[in-house]
Amino acid sequence: MKSTFLNDVPIQRKMTLLSLASTGTALILFLALTVFFQIRILQGAMADHLEVLAEAVSRVGPDQPDLQTWNHAGDLLAALEVDEDIEVAAIFDQDQAVAAAFSRNSQRLGELPPTEELAGQGARLTRADGVFKLHIYHPVIRDGEQVAGIVLVASMRRVQRQVILTALMMAGGVGLFLVITHFAARRLQHSITEPVSRLAVTARRIAELGDYSVRVERAGRDEIGGLIEHFNSMLDAIQVRDSELHQHRHNLELIVEERTEELRRRRDEALAASQAKTEFLANMSHEIRTPMNGVIGVLSLLNDAPLTGEYRRLLETAERSADALMHIINDILDFSKIDAGMVEFESISFDVCELIEEVASLYVDAVGNTTIDLICYVPPEIVCSVEGDPTRLRQVLTNLVSNAVKFTQQGQVFLRVESIELVDQKQLLRFVVSDTGIGIPDHLMPRLFEKFTQADGSITRHFGGTGLGLSVCKQLVELQGGDIGVSSREGEGAKFWFVLQFKTSGESFRQKMQAELSGLRILIVDDNASSRMVFESYLKAAGAQVSSCASGQEVLTRFFQDSVGAAVPDAVLIDRQLADINGADLARMIKNHCPKNMPRLVAIVSGAVNGEQIRQEGFQAVVHQPVRRCQLLDAISGCGVAKRTEGVTEQAVRACLAGSVLLVDDEPINQKVAKAILERFGLMVRTASHGKEAIELARQFDFDVILMDIQMPEMSGYEATEFIRAGELESQRRRSRIIAMTANAMNSTKIRCLQSGMDDFISKPIKPDMLAERLRPWLPGGFKDGEVGVDSDGRPPVESQVDTVWDRWQALQLADGDEDLLAELITLFLQRRQLLLDRIGAAIEAGDPALLDDAAHAFKGAVNHFCAEQVRRRALALESKGKNGDLDGAAEIFQELAAESERLANHLDHRPEAVSARS
Repeated sequence: MKSTFLNDVPIQRKMTLLSLASTGTALILFLALTVFFQIRILQGAMADHLEVLAEAVSRVGPDQPDLQTWNHAGDLLAALEVDEDIEVAAIFDQDQAVAAAFSRNSQRLGELPPTEELAGQGARLTRADGVFKLHIYHPVIRDGEQVAGIVLVASMRRVQRQVILTALMMAGGVGLFLVITHFAARRLQHSITEPVSRLAVTARRIAELGDYSVRVERAGRDEIGGLIEHFNSMLDAIQVRDSELHQHRHNLELIVEERTEELRRRRDEALAASQAKTEFLANMSHEIRTPMNGVIGVLSLLNDAPLTGEYRRLLETAERSADALMHIINDILDFSKIDAGMVEFESISFDVCELIEEVASLYVDAVGNTTIDLICYVPPEIVCSVEGDPTRLRQVLTNLVSNAVKFTQQGQVFLRVESIELVDQKQLLRFVVSDTGIGIPDHLMPRLFEKFTQADGSITRHFGGTGLGLSVCKQLVELQGGDIGVSSREGEGAKFWFVLQFKTSGESFRQKMQAELSGLRILIVDDNASSRMVFESYLKAAGAQVSSCASGQEVLTRFFQDSVGAAVPDAVLIDRQLADINGADLARMIKNHCPKNMPRLVAIVSGAVNGEQIRQEGFQAVVHQPVRRCQLLDAISGCGVAKRTEGVTEQAVRACLAGSVLLVDDEPINQKVAKAILERFGLMVRTASHGKEAIELARQFDFDVILMDIQMPEMSGYEATEFIRAGELESQRRRSRIIAMTANAMNSTKIRCLQSGMDDFISKPIKPDMLAERLRPWLPGGFKDGEVGVDSDGRPPVESQVDTVWDRWQALQLADGDEDLLAELITLFLQRRQLLLDRIGAAIEAGDPALLDDAAHAFKGAVNHFCAEQVRRRALALESKGKNGDLDGAAEIFQELAAESERLANHLDHRPEAVSARS
């Protein structure tokens, strides 16, 4: 409530003001009434006096009614002069004319009001010149008839003075009475306010000091005395309660201290348990992955063995079982890490489309011998260049797609991305994995994402699994601020989805490729509606004019019946497994029907195919399902070559890797397997069983790469790395690339590896293709990303032909599969080879390291196109000498380079490409 002025005034002053206000108001009212009644009395007395004088004058006059007989009327009125109050007197005749008059001031005769008004009023009070005046009219009656009228005007000045004097005297009396009342009231109020003031002072002292031992002395037995008594009683109760609270607080402090100590002890126990759990996870990861590394490594080595069909199938079964076991182990470890709060997320740039296509390609072999269509789709309008955690996204998608493939017997598995919104470079994406599998019962949907939960016991026995995958997915998505859900009908399939937000850092596919296939007419022949939609969307986004057919018969109708005057498409994409007509037969029919203006025929295949068979069927290119956008565009534009074929050879990988490797591992089986794989890559390998041995070997030899195990007896991989790095600095040796190779999959292990001086990190068990991919950037003889690489499934192309001098398959891949372009590159190299060699020789003769660096770099760039490893290594050695300013031995290396380049030129000169280019 809003405070007023009186709320802040002391109570003593309030009481004084109250007494003065009440007394003063009463006295002022009394004074006003007294003055009013005195004025009325004096006015009445004055009126009566004037009536008496007027009556006297009327009686002195003659008895005749004739006014002319009044000879002394003026003298009669002049006699009124003795009365100082009378200012005007006048006698009016019957016609209201002045018969006689008297005035102390002759000008005031004009101020007389009309006699008619006075006759009606008798007396009238007016005010003029600040003075009240009383007017009376008295008729003169003779023989019952009014013969004249007398008007008297008297001044009330004397009466006013008397009233003012009386009012002043009474006001003075009132003032004096108020002063007396004030002092009397203060004396009386002291007995009331003094105890109240003592109460207020005591309360303030208690509030400020918290001293509840003080008391207020009781002054009487009135209400204030009772208030003081109750106040003291309240202080007694508060003092007792305060004493009890103090005791309770003391006891509580003792209890809190005990509890705090107990909590501290439990916290320390929890931290110790968490540390033990972390160490247990690391050790368990190491102990589980170490034997699995040996199993997977041995299985990969057996792939090169000449096995019969039955043993080959057994080997493939063992590999699938090992992969399934690793998937279960990873789920368990991920669940443990999430449960321990040890999951960390990174934010790096990656391509969503590439990641989706990579995830889908992992399950090509799983659906290769089934009736399942595996399809992936990223709408062209989505911005695929984003920032986020690709590892965790891949993990969630892999888990969902794996489940979809596992629980689907026929139909399709569809992996797609949907854009929800794009605001301020923040893109909200929905990832959807749908299938036509067994579905999920409604009563199991609410607990589907719980730990160790599956559909039911029978499904668990039939399909296997730990029931952790979906729980891990849910926690990974929610930890990134996303949401995950599922919709399903039993027997009709399921649709899993999750939503995540990413920061965009590029353009959409439609913006990048909108003119790539501008003007091309393309026909799609596929009996799967989802597959046709994907092809149409990608091709239209690239600017092509697209039409589609759902069957081979529909194509034949279009070509053979409705083709009169119709334009032949530039390219036709044909599913090789159409329901009504075999894709190869359909391609042959189209080829025979259009001998002169034959469209480019592209086969849509699933799984591995024989490249030579594809060509014999009349196809110029191959697109694999699930389709990759870039592969599709390359196939249509003429650059596509079948990249997934049968007949895997390790020579393709071996041709890409060259260098020396130190393998450090304390497990004999793992060491033997890894050494065999590395030697199969064409690498020179030395082994060490512990850290000390690795340090000694690193001092004796310069290794290109050191594969370092972490957990070893005598000395860990961390310590060994630190000693090796210190020795390199001390002796100024070339810095070897050290790659951690451990079964501990914890993120903290990776961070510690990098902090200790290692360059990269790879988790066990290690597959050959993954190991080759990790080694390639660090080896001087390996091609970095963008220069060369094996296909995603490790299989070489159709024309994979290994040459001891150069690798034609890799060279063709670098030329995007364009035979004409490769022929032009060969011709250009043959024309410029001698010029490039002369520049290197001139630099060596001049002793100019900078010139040697430039010349050798140019030569290395020229031979990179042909994957001629021996030539490239010598050019790289000369380039390194130029960079280091050390020309010792450069002449010998140059001679070797000239000899190897001559061999390369002879091989290139006898290739069909070179002959056709020259002709």
